Amino acid sequence: MGPAAASRAAEPADGAAARNLPWNFTVLVIDAVAFFAGLAFFDGATVVPLLLARLQAPDWVIGLTRLVQTLGFTLPALLAAHAIHGRARHKAFLLLTSSAGRAGLLTLPPALLLWAESRPGLVLAWFFVVISVFWLLDGGCAVSWFDIIAKTIPARVRGRFFGVMQALSGLCGMAAAVLATRILNSPAFPYPAHFAVLAACWCLGVIVSSAALFLIREPDGLADAEEKPRFGAYLRMAAPLIRANPRLGRLILARVALDGAAMATPFYVLFAQRDLGLGIGAVASYMVAKSVGGVAAGPLWGVASDRFGPHVALRMVALAVAGVPILALASAAGIPWLLPAAFFLMGAGQDGLWMVGSSTLLESVEPRDRPFAVGVFSLCQTPGALYGVAGGLLAQATSYPVVFACAAALALLGLALTLGIRAPGERGAPLGGTPDDPPGPQAGQ
Repeated sequence: MGPAAASRAAEPADGAAARNLPWNFTVLVIDAVAFFAGLAFFDGATVVPLLLARLQAPDWVIGLTRLVQTLGFTLPALLAAHAIHGRARHKAFLLLTSSAGRAGLLTLPPALLLWAESRPGLVLAWFFVVISVFWLLDGGCAVSWFDIIAKTIPARVRGRFFGVMQALSGLCGMAAAVLATRILNSPAFPYPAHFAVLAACWCLGVIVSSAALFLIREPDGLADAEEKPRFGAYLRMAAPLIRANPRLGRLILARVALDGAAMATPFYVLFAQRDLGLGIGAVASYMVAKSVGGVAAGPLWGVASDRFGPHVALRMVALAVAGVPILALASAAGIPWLLPAAFFLMGAGQDGLWMVGSSTLLESVEPRDRPFAVGVFSLCQTPGALYGVAGGLLAQATSYPVVFACAAALALLGLALTLGIRAPGERGAPLGGTPDDPPGPQAGQ
């Protein structure tokens, strides 16, 4: 298919995307808000470490949650990109994989209620099975989700889209955090009932999210009529793509370094509980601080992304990410009131890194390369899976402040790397693609 033919084929899809923009904007925001609000009830920085500690998990096992989430989100991405290669529509694949991955969450509430006290080891093992399947299939469908975002949300409003998404997710997450704090403190929900209720709320969030995904009106993309390359040949295209796109390579390096800040994430709440002597109620209130950070920063990232470009917003997000372990170190040095501020920045930076990083990625590649580039970008984040294991081993062998210091060093390196990511059109930075671009990777290339 030549450029002229591609342009003619894209015209109806562009018209459908423009006509359905308000609808898709709304249902995609509902999808994300419900997803993140559900996750807020079972927050990985607060609720999950507390639960795993009650299930008698050592620190190194608690650190595995980061390993599971990262590998789940990164390893299947390129396989998924290959599976949908050449397809004009990806919604069916998205619905199938997300539904299969989320179904297991429904087993967590009864498992916690029935066996958390009598057989904690069994529940601990089952928890890791469920979240492993959840993140693996969620990582697989992310490639389709991002491509649908790129087709349905124009670049000129994508920053506002992600900003609204983060702000509303933060507001709902704040409400979820307040409710979760009350549930954890309520005598009506003794252990393990309070964790079972929070798991049920997580399930409710993913059910609403799945319903919103079903309502997406997906326009056609550029279909590739050529034979799909074998997976080995497809995999070998990754290095040439990165070499041809220095901006993508810099973004990958920056993201891998910034992800290093997450090696300390499960241990902030345990540090507050064990080293600062705070009760579960006070510790759970950090969930609120985290949600407030997401609400406050969402519009800021959106405006900065649309006005100055995602690459500038990414630097701002990186500064927030680096501030989290630095403030935690300060709290360990005798200023404990700074720890809530660390959770505030965590909420601002955690969602912002994903959302602004996604905008930067979509801006960095041509439409023909989008699914493949998303898969490559995700796969290249696989080394970040080791951060959780390293953090857990460090925490067990040394102390929590040592983990915070290592996380701060990696985050500062990531911040420095974002300075090398320039706007498309500047020297060394490729321009984003247009609908006139020829089709992407071909068989045998």
